[in-house]
Amino acid sequence: MKPRTLALALLLCLAASGGAALAQTPGDADRFFGLEWTGGERRGRSNVNGYVVNNYRVRAANMRLLVESLDASGKAIDTTSGFVADVPAGGRVYFETPVKRKAARYRVTITGWDWRDGGGQ
Repeated sequence: MKPRTLALALLLCLAASGGAALAQTPGDADRFFGLEWTGGERRGRSNVNGYVVNNYRVRAANMRLLVESLDASGKAIDTTSGFVADVPAGGRVYFETPVKRKAARYRVTITGWDWRDGGGQ
């Protein structure tokens, strides 16, 4: 196979894989997503609830969240994980994660996600 043909074939393979070719690095969540959250309560149980905003042009799925309960000094006193099934490209999706007990503050971090073809709403 000629080098030019090989290069074209590789380019087509990358294009066909769409967003799946995007690798994640520690700072990517801040680059691709916005987060807003607050402490709340549902049926007498404490939770952290808010929104994930996808600022990218590709749909994100299987999003994993780390929810840290913080004391007044900002020290983590407990952690739990949350999950968001699907965040459309350009979309805003509500999440709610139960926590063991109410805390002074919370910190939510996106720890991972999968890119999906078709940004669809």
